[in-house]
Amino acid sequence: MNKTMKLLMVLFIAFGISACSNKKETTQPVDTDTETTPVVDTTPVNNGPICCNPADLENGESLLSKRVIYFDYDQATINSEYRELIALHARYLSENPGARMTLEGHADERGSREYNLALGEKRGQAVANLMQAQGAGSNQINVVSYGEERPEATCSNDSCWSQNRRAVVVYTAVQ
Repeated sequence: MNKTMKLLMVLFIAFGISACSNKKETTQPVDTDTETTPVVDTTPVNNGPICCNPADLENGESLLSKRVIYFDYDQATINSEYRELIALHARYLSENPGARMTLEGHADERGSREYNLALGEKRGQAVANLMQAQGAGSNQINVVSYGEERPEATCSNDSCWSQNRRAVVVYTAVQ
């Protein structure tokens, strides 16, 4: 029985080695036609909106002048409708290394003060993380939370609360 086990082990190891070393090499045919002309794609590349003139920060027709990102109730997830806006601000920061911003996170009046401060922080951080993923420098963005302390609208209904669930981009240095 001992010899059988040794024989099985040797066969197992030999099989394992042969299975690992069995690689097939494939060769690509060599193109011997030297008279072909290269194909150049002349389709214009669309990299999004033209960026980034500091004057666009104040131009009401520019997407760069939009500074508020709204959130759903009790959420810090960025809605798809704001992704282009955030990408453009990130691009502005990446193309203007001297520019700095503060992202102010806000919440509506529902919830405790501590909860709303934490939610405002999460909202500002969500925007900052997306901007950094798109090229903005972490040293260019400061996040601060005001929770429910600085409401945009002061009435107590869903219309007002939806205006208070936001992150606001405030440029502190333009370039």
